[in-house]
Amino acid sequence: MVSKYFELKTSTDNFKQETNELIEKLKDKKVILYGAGQGYEVLEKEYNFKNKLGIIAIADKKFEKKINKNADLREIQPNQIKNENFDAILVTNEQPNGVMRYLLNTLEISPDKIYCIFKEEIKEEALNVLYLYRHKFDKTLPKLVKKLKNKKVVLYGAGLYLKTILKYFDLSKLDIIGVSDKKFEKHEEGETFCGYKVLAPDEIKALRPDYILVSTKFYISIIEEMYTNFLIGTKIKVKPLVMKSFLTLLKEIWT
Repeated sequence: MVSKYFELKTSTDNFKQETNELIEKLKDKKVILYGAGQGYEVLEKEYNFKNKLGIIAIADKKFEKKINKNADLREIQPNQIKNENFDAILVTNEQPNGVMRYLLNTLEISPDKIYCIFKEEIKEEALNVLYLYRHKFDKTLPKLVKKLKNKKVVLYGAGLYLKTILKYFDLSKLDIIGVSDKKFEKHEEGETFCGYKVLAPDEIKALRPDYILVSTKFYISIIEEMYTNFLIGTKIKVKPLVMKSFLTLLKEIWT
């Protein structure tokens, strides 16, 4: 079963366009595929690598235990790659960093010969998407939108985590009037973050939002700081954008 990140990423027009462009670029080369899991099988059905590329072999760690000599593609163990006559390695893993380290550092493959189907436009986006689904953000977001209807919202925490949320989830039904972060304490006039006006923490109070939604993974100390340092004398409420279970919060506090 493929992950939710795989489903979301492969459904985008950008992914489809880049994959087709990559196939066109590699069509006249001798290619080794790296990755023979379910994700590869889904991609193969969609893009037909076997017929469009000159594939000389497919490598995967699982072939260290068993190789099917009657398979459609010649199966090889990863450590055999360096003995093959190839022009390119096409990595189909949805999280290719470990494979890249192995190819570059262990096998000492030239980086100009390695191509990845999955490219992270935001650093750690795969891990963050999986984290969001693990905490059921896809289920809690519609409830949050309904609860905050006609309420003005400021998001607090302008990092890679929020960038990933804005890329893969629709927050357009929230009335977001700005994004705040400590790094915006000295921001330029008219500066934006992912299309939203940026705010220094001490500017939030003057805008009188109804809610501040903390858009970081760890939020307890931030919520305390908001109430203690910036929201005294206001009725502004502070909540996490992504809720976590009480047990998870306890573990975070005591570890």
